[in-house]
Amino acid sequence: MAGFKNSTTAATPSWGRTPGIAGSSGGQLFDLSTIFALSMAVFVALILWFDNAQGITSNGVFKAVTIKAWVADSANASLETSNYLYYPVMALFCRLLDVIGVFPGDPRHQLTIINAFSAALCLCIVYLLVRQLTGRRSIAWAAAAFHLAGAFFLNLAIINEDIMPSYTLMFASMALASLWFVRPTARRVALVAALFTIAWLFEWRLMFPTLPAMLLALAVSPGRPLARLGWIALFLGAMVGLAQVAVWLWGPQNGNPGPVLSLLWTGKGTAEGWAGFSAVKVELLWAGIAQYLAGGANIADPASLQPIMREMLATTFCIAVIAGLSLLILWRDRGSPQARVLAAVFGVTFAVGEVMNLYSQPQDPQMQINVMAWLTIGWALILTVAVPWRPLPVLGGAMALALALFAYNASRLAPMRGTDAAWREALPRIERNVDPTRTVFLLHGFEADVSELFYAWGGDWTYFDKLGPAPAAKPKFKFLALVNGPLHKPSATGEELAKNLKGQIERVMDLGYEVVANVVWTWSEAQVEASLATVADKEKAKGLYRALHENFTATPTFSDPTTGPYFRLQRR
Repeated sequence: MAGFKNSTTAATPSWGRTPGIAGSSGGQLFDLSTIFALSMAVFVALILWFDNAQGITSNGVFKAVTIKAWVADSANASLETSNYLYYPVMALFCRLLDVIGVFPGDPRHQLTIINAFSAALCLCIVYLLVRQLTGRRSIAWAAAAFHLAGAFFLNLAIINEDIMPSYTLMFASMALASLWFVRPTARRVALVAALFTIAWLFEWRLMFPTLPAMLLALAVSPGRPLARLGWIALFLGAMVGLAQVAVWLWGPQNGNPGPVLSLLWTGKGTAEGWAGFSAVKVELLWAGIAQYLAGGANIADPASLQPIMREMLATTFCIAVIAGLSLLILWRDRGSPQARVLAAVFGVTFAVGEVMNLYSQPQDPQMQINVMAWLTIGWALILTVAVPWRPLPVLGGAMALALALFAYNASRLAPMRGTDAAWREALPRIERNVDPTRTVFLLHGFEADVSELFYAWGGDWTYFDKLGPAPAAKPKFKFLALVNGPLHKPSATGEELAKNLKGQIERVMDLGYEVVANVVWTWSEAQVEASLATVADKEKAKGLYRALHENFTATPTFSDPTTGPYFRLQRR
């Protein structure tokens, strides 16, 4: 990752001029090997201690189901434009883990190891970027430690959410752009564009915050306006060209799109209940930004902020201080191409990304991890300015802070540990109390019941329209979810959603199935409203609540120590 230290002195900002250290690469290979080995050991230890592959999200388990299909029969598996390379590449890694005996045949847990590996690589990239920017080995170590300790990064490194491999690739492209776009060449621009494209081919939405950042970085790079325009054209051409090559290489694979435009714009999430701006999302955006650094909670209900308000305010203050000081440093060196490019790459990714998050899921860890990457860079700039004054106290304090942050964020995981073991014991208990061949579960849709039962019992998203009379052995897990209507029919009114839910419940009852609800049946109208805050307004939530309680009654069936109570529904 060379480039900045080979630039001219005029292109070097004041925080990069370190006599006797700038340009030195002593110990770099040792440092990278140590960072990778230590961080991988930490992540694997946490995975085993945590024993909770889903963590605070459930998205990864559903991706694991698709990966299972790729592992079993890759020739007939289907590509998905929004995760074009993710499934086939993860399936390849899972096969390798099968060979060496790591969670064999279990992609749900294998993904945690793959994510840990990706996160360890990401920390090496952080080290390389910061060392090249600042010329200080010690600050590169401090930056890597700070990045590791961040709540969302730490959390996503040890669970099966699908973002970490994509994020690592995207961060690598941003790091190279920050260094190479100071003195762009055709080779450098094309290589950054290629790495950037591979990253968003793993996770499509990562394109949007960073593409404007890349183009602006080229626009503010040194050189004549026509030359800069040429770099921008080359970047876009290389990106589109590589995507087209990927389509050609897959050939007749199921789900492979025809025109490359289908890869450039998949429309993922834009027609679902996640999409749209609302006042409640402003609070959730604040939660996502603050929890990125400390806490790591995936907060879907603004009411959940009150118990952690002190943590939120303290974290917000720390982020604001880092933002303010790092902006002052960059502004002081605004005449430097390095400062302008760095600000463009990480600053624009943050600004555009948070607008996009405000439109979708601003509190979600995977939505924040890539746009908040600037925080580590800002921290490194502050350390670079402060270290010459008092080297040992500053660096010692930085490492102590990272260690304290790590300890705090790891402690916040403790209440969720052991979930996998608990569910392994709960699944047979549930099956003893209900007959899966004659039961349709009524659930909220975001709780662990969905992800755990879907993976263990073989769920099928399209089962409902194909469902025949009871009993039906496949799919073993059949369920209706309150969130399905608001998510997949965002333009429907509350009355329409209520009518649809009532009709679904009555249909499965008419087919001879028992409808068994979990604790969602006991929720008040206000609790249902709060639980659907990210996907539905109050009118829709009230409609769903009334559809249940005005048309059905329920009697307790059984209560499980892990999953809570279940109720059998009857028509009124």
